Amino acid sequence: MKKETILAIITAIIAALFFYAAYSKLMDYDKSRDQMNNQIFPSLISSILTWLIPTIEIILMLGLLFPFTRIKALWASLALLILFSSYIGLIMTGIFGRIPCSCGGILENMSYGKHLIFNLFFILIAIVGLGIENNKWLNLLNRKERANQFR
Repeated sequence: MKKETILAIITAIIAALFFYAAYSKLMDYDKSRDQMNNQIFPSLISSILTWLIPTIEIILMLGLLFPFTRIKALWASLALLILFSSYIGLIMTGIFGRIPCSCGGILENMSYGKHLIFNLFFILIAIVGLGIENNKWLNLLNRKERANQFR
């Protein structure tokens, strides 16, 4: 399979994740707000995050779909997934003194451990996507270098 095809599949999978996540939050806004209010954040921050997170997820989803924004969206997706996973890891350590309810949608029925593994899978495929994307740029640069050597 060509690298470009693999990259398209990877970005489509991550885009689908962000679409589903944003969609489930916005379609059941009251439940999403209640779940966010049950997190460890102060209510003002929870109110902001209730809208900010799905907005970011939609922006990333769109960015992943277009080749000219794909690499930045992949980096931002990786950062967001690492941030979410770090939060889950901190919850699992008991550092906050309580364990808030989990996310909505399909993740609602997952334990935090399963949710962390789920996130780690998406982190891994984002890293693979970035590796493919970076290799593509390196190949392009190498071709230009070789072409300049013969001038």
